[in-house]
Amino acid sequence: MKTIKTRLIAAAATLLALAALPAAGAEAAGRDSCYLFAFFSNNSPAGEQIRYALSDDGLNYTSLNGGRPVVASDTIALKKSIRDPYICRGRDGRTFYMVMTDMRSDEGWQSNDGLVLMKSTDLLHWQHTAIDFPTRFPGLAGFDRRNLHAVWAPQIIWDDQAGKYMIYYSIGRHDWEYAVGDKFQPHFKLFYSHVNDDFTDISEPRLLFDFGTAAIDGDIIRDPKTGEYVLFFKDEGLPTTNNGFKTRQGVMRATATKLTGPYTPEYRHLQKPGQYPVEGSSVFPLIGSRDYILMYDCYAQGFYQFCRSSDLKNFTFVQNTPTRGTFTPRHGSVMHISAAERDRLEAWSELACATHSLEQRPAPTLTLQQIDSRKALLAEARQTLATTADPKKLRRMAARVSKF
Repeated sequence: MKTIKTRLIAAAATLLALAALPAAGAEAAGRDSCYLFAFFSNNSPAGEQIRYALSDDGLNYTSLNGGRPVVASDTIALKKSIRDPYICRGRDGRTFYMVMTDMRSDEGWQSNDGLVLMKSTDLLHWQHTAIDFPTRFPGLAGFDRRNLHAVWAPQIIWDDQAGKYMIYYSIGRHDWEYAVGDKFQPHFKLFYSHVNDDFTDISEPRLLFDFGTAAIDGDIIRDPKTGEYVLFFKDEGLPTTNNGFKTRQGVMRATATKLTGPYTPEYRHLQKPGQYPVEGSSVFPLIGSRDYILMYDCYAQGFYQFCRSSDLKNFTFVQNTPTRGTFTPRHGSVMHISAAERDRLEAWSELACATHSLEQRPAPTLTLQQIDSRKALLAEARQTLATTADPKKLRRMAARVSKF
């Protein structure tokens, strides 16, 4: 009897504690089941596409769709290629946002003038808008087609003061170049805009952070302990001296009391000593912990590197994650998703993989009747992939395709 009474008291206490939690906190607990990594895979048009991978621990990932794209770049980007996808959940808990560089690297590193905005409710089917800066801001001095040469690595964060999402990105302009020895280095600076409510347009760019030398790949997170905004960025370009500090294309840190700055940089690198160059840093909280992971792309070494921190200031090396097989990520980002969202993505991936396998089956192995049947089945499968996010429907279709 005493045991039953004790259990009832404990259960009541638990219910009271849950009732006291803010609704958003309860929802967040349900969403934190695993990790979704959005990335592109290499410097080719085939590689400059959005890909997904899943992880249970935030460190080791398995690609979805056999490593093939989840969204085709030629359907969303003016350049028909994308880089640096940043994905996050909206404040309502049900909407997802993704922003990325609208760029095709085989046209040159100084050939990019815009970015892509995307919005979704299921992580699979996306509203998209490409923003070309010279076209969108024709009267903005220095942002014309001849002078502007880079709009890189956009990310978003909610701006409480403005009541809007703030998008921030690196800008490179020819009139900002500076000498390093007998060479000239593009001087990248971080700018920001605010996004409209429909997530289809942005306001005029404003300066967010000028490091004094080239800085790219900004990633901002608010420190819940101090209330400060922490900006992670890469010191870009040719090694030089900045305020007595030797730049070496590493991850650095700056802080501000306001989201829009001013940011004060710390003149030190955060990555594991000896790993150069690195870029594309992204910070995310570990599920079930108060710690954070800082990950970045060791693109010259062929792996992603992960470090861990409890204070967003001091980071300890955890592991290198090799990039091989179907998982070859370049500059991407990670967010938490729920078990239901994972199930939806895995069901979509099952159908996508089955469809790809059937598409690749050699015609000589099929009868004429089977060739006609395959054509009709593939059309139905593609339509299902393009329009459905219901796991049951996706898996039923995958079973039919797999049995063909």
